[in-house]
Amino acid sequence: MSTVTTEPAQARRIELILRQIDSLPTLPAIATKLLTLTASDDTNAREVIELVSSDQTLTAKVLSMCRRADRGVRDNTMTIDKAVVLLGFNAIRNAALSIKVFELFDNPDTGSQNVASGKFGDDGVIHANYKFDRENFWRHSLAVGIAAELIAAAHPNLSDLPAAEAFVCGLMHDVGKIALDYVLPKSYSRVIELAELNQSNISVFERKVMGIDHHTAGKRLSEQWLLPYWIQDCIWLHGSDYETLPQLGHRRIIGLVTLADLLVRLNHIGYSGNFVFRHDIDNMALELGLIPKVVHKITRQLHEELQQRSEVLGLNDQPSRELFLQSIQQANVALGQLNSALERRTNTAARQSRVLETVSTFHKQATPGRTVQDVLDAVVKSVSSVLGTGYCAMLYQPGDITAGDDMVWLVSQYNDQGGLIRTEFVEPPSYSPDLANLSGDQTLSMSLMSVLPWIADHLIESEDPRKLHLLPLNGGWGTVAVMVHDRVSLPPPNQMEALTFSWGSAIAAAAQHEGVRRLGEDLAQANRALADVNRALAETQEKLTQTQSLARLGEMAGGAAHEMNNPLAVISGRAQLLTRTLSPGSKEQVASQTIVDQSHRLSDFISAMRMFASPPVAKRRSTDLAVMLDAVVKNVKSSLRAPESRTPISLQFKTGLSPVVIDPDQIGQAVTELIINAIQASPKTAVHVTAQIDPLKSNLIVQVTDDGKGMDEYTHSHALDPFFSAKPAGRQMGMGLTRVQHFAAAHNGKIDLRSSPKTGTVATLTIPLDSAG
Repeated sequence: MSTVTTEPAQARRIELILRQIDSLPTLPAIATKLLTLTASDDTNAREVIELVSSDQTLTAKVLSMCRRADRGVRDNTMTIDKAVVLLGFNAIRNAALSIKVFELFDNPDTGSQNVASGKFGDDGVIHANYKFDRENFWRHSLAVGIAAELIAAAHPNLSDLPAAEAFVCGLMHDVGKIALDYVLPKSYSRVIELAELNQSNISVFERKVMGIDHHTAGKRLSEQWLLPYWIQDCIWLHGSDYETLPQLGHRRIIGLVTLADLLVRLNHIGYSGNFVFRHDIDNMALELGLIPKVVHKITRQLHEELQQRSEVLGLNDQPSRELFLQSIQQANVALGQLNSALERRTNTAARQSRVLETVSTFHKQATPGRTVQDVLDAVVKSVSSVLGTGYCAMLYQPGDITAGDDMVWLVSQYNDQGGLIRTEFVEPPSYSPDLANLSGDQTLSMSLMSVLPWIADHLIESEDPRKLHLLPLNGGWGTVAVMVHDRVSLPPPNQMEALTFSWGSAIAAAAQHEGVRRLGEDLAQANRALADVNRALAETQEKLTQTQSLARLGEMAGGAAHEMNNPLAVISGRAQLLTRTLSPGSKEQVASQTIVDQSHRLSDFISAMRMFASPPVAKRRSTDLAVMLDAVVKNVKSSLRAPESRTPISLQFKTGLSPVVIDPDQIGQAVTELIINAIQASPKTAVHVTAQIDPLKSNLIVQVTDDGKGMDEYTHSHALDPFFSAKPAGRQMGMGLTRVQHFAAAHNGKIDLRSSPKTGTVATLTIPLDSAG
């Protein structure tokens, strides 16, 4: 059964993954120190020699590298001093970083596993075993580093592509993958399986399954390791299109790592989890200012270098998980013994002073603006400093505990030194006790046994839940969090009260800060929404003002028309009579006919103005659309004069159209205006008129298309305004499209215009057929 992950749950999951990445082991000090030393121009060889000599494993690897380098030195004369001088600082740094990172994530369970290897089952079918192939992953990473180094070395003219730095970036570029596998191996096995089955890139399924990809995970890990920014950005941004990368000083080296990764994948070296090739080597090389032929030539050298360095780094050896875990355990035991010895030397007076110092230090660390989780972590660190080492967990409800908010609880568990192990959200049952009423330090006794069924499953790092204690942290108005610990002895009550109040107040303050921040974000969002409403209101107000103005204009036009129609009718009638009595073609007859024409034009103008005072009402009746449109086209052709009369008019519609219920006079007049406008746009070929009925929306759609001069942005935005015309003054009264708009509105329809200069115009008249209109 599939499950739906909500956005808040997904965000919490991502945050938990990032916290687990933050808790990964830090980069060994020797690698960090070498990065710092080799980056400085003031570093001398003796510093590097002494640092390398302090690590026996690294010393042996460096000497092996030097012997394989064939630099004319006999084995029995080789020392670490000579090796450092012969190989150079950058080679030593790269070797140290490779060795230490390999050792850090060594895991025998997956070190020799094929990505999709399998065996025959009882049913005779090969069943794939999808696991993260660490050996081949490191082989791929090492190959990318070598490829980047060789390409950079082959282009010495590019000062922003130092070969040594290119190797480091290539080696570390995919470290986020092994980090995700390290913290969530089962989930990552699922990611590998999906990427393999779908033949897609692994980052796609990292985001789908885990909510985060290896780019982000690697960036977070590199920040924790305090790696240089150019390495962090290569880990984060590699694989992106070069033109999308920000303008950074190391921008080209990021693109180089992407190119090297592509080259290595094309040569099927190691395992990357990517099956899609989005880039082309030649195009990428040219984009980076590289020579494509040179890039292709390094392939043979790449295999040779990879074989040599793999042998030196021991990629073919089976790592020992037991030795790795034993070394960590021994380090923890040593730290625990040291802390115990320090605690035994502390007496009562010193402990009281330590409590006061702890409170002061804690408040300095729990600065305003930190998240609740940061403050919880700081509380546990403070607890470890004053109560000593031991198991600790924090229970926090992101809400008002005293109000009994039914929300999930945040459960954070820590190791003996106060380091965060894991964080998870759990949902408490309805029968859990009221933790807000706890006081003092209480053992999980009978009154609190109901907590155990749901909380004990999550306190898996505790050796014995029966020895745990609950310590409520009071923030002044009740319990804000509960600490679970295994300490046997505590400071005196007055000191403990000061500590718990200090810790609880800091947690409460962080919660309030988060609430204020969320409130600020909500307020900003509300302000944006209000601004949108205000803009919409302003537009509505503007339209209302325009409508009122047009209505007043209509009322005025109605009154004027009433007063003007009678005199205008007399003028027109007398002029027509005079025209008949004059000699055809005479100067006087032409002048008389002009009076008649202009009278008719003025009458049309007055009628158009009256539409604002009394908008037309559609008188729908069953209409044969084909007959109506054919008559419109014929009338337009007969009314035009040369050269406009020579413009072809194409009428297209589906034969057998059913009659439509419209006002044929209004729709006919509307189509007439659209055709005349199209002809006056001087089309290059013809004016096309099409008619169809949309059966889904029950709309009549009439389109008039021309390939004339079109409209610019200003003309297009005002085309439907009354009295607007792009023609010179005196040529048009600018009411044609306005009438079309009124006729469409009478049918509850609309008119849409699409136009661009020199390409033409498409006018679409949409009339609903199922509207009473």
